[in-house]
Amino acid sequence: MFSFSIALAIVVITSCQKDPKEAILPEEVEFGESVIYLNGELADYLPVFNHDTINYLLNFPLVETKNQGQLVNSLSFDWLPLREGEYKLITKREPRVNALTDFSQTVAEDLSGYEYELMDADEGFFNIEYLDSINMEVKGRFKAKFCRTKKNGTKDGDLPKNIVFQGVFYEKYTYR
Repeated sequence: MFSFSIALAIVVITSCQKDPKEAILPEEVEFGESVIYLNGELADYLPVFNHDTINYLLNFPLVETKNQGQLVNSLSFDWLPLREGEYKLITKREPRVNALTDFSQTVAEDLSGYEYELMDADEGFFNIEYLDSINMEVKGRFKAKFCRTKKNGTKDGDLPKNIVFQGVFYEKYTYR
């Protein structure tokens, strides 16, 4: 019985270590033609980038809506400074230092769907390659891996257990 418990614990601990398929990202994209990949396949996530003028920070949410708005997936990189650079992925707020990284799923506007945890943060990144604060344009790329930790009673959150997001963006941001 003891060896079975140890084996089960090893399976649970290593269950999020399987790496999903990754994409080969383009070197750059045209303005407004950002590409977001989920497990190596093109995904329909829309950038909703904004500049928080109160805290003087950039926030980079990417949102996918399915089933007439009943399922919303949101990948976000937040609390970034208004400058170019490569930022480490983190899960605790450090304003103007690193990219606060999160993936969430909402069902029927207010219920939590599948819950995911950032994995292998040192292999991920968020890079702002170009920033024009006059024309409010930003260009860059990112990579982030997540592992599902809870289903929250949701039978079909339409996502695998292990996910990797990759993308290249060149978009306008707005003031918030």
